[in-house]
Amino acid sequence: MNYMELDTPALIIDREIMMDNLRFMQEYADRRHVALRPHTKTHKMPRLALIQEELGARGVTVAKVGEAEVMAEAGLRDIFIANEIVGESKLARIRELAKTVDISFGLDSIPQAEM
Repeated sequence: MNYMELDTPALIIDREIMMDNLRFMQEYADRRHVALRPHTKTHKMPRLALIQEELGARGVTVAKVGEAEVMAEAGLRDIFIANEIVGESKLARIRELAKTVDISFGLDSIPQAEM
């Protein structure tokens, strides 16, 4: 199929350019001795996150518990949740994830840490 025949909206990725960009960023981090943990908000694709790990990323960053669950189910094993976690049900889900992956998340208050 010619890409001009695709119905819109459609996602089109030039794999060569994408891989060049991923390698560039990883090499940049490696040269500076920084553990790269890309945020999946730019792509939300577990397969792409796995490629980032294969290239040397330490893990991935996600915004929400549900995104962490999706990435863990796809095989990612080091996940940071960038947003604060509020509520016992989300903490319970994180505890469940912690049985199989290295999961961490940010805090912004002492009461949240006590939860």
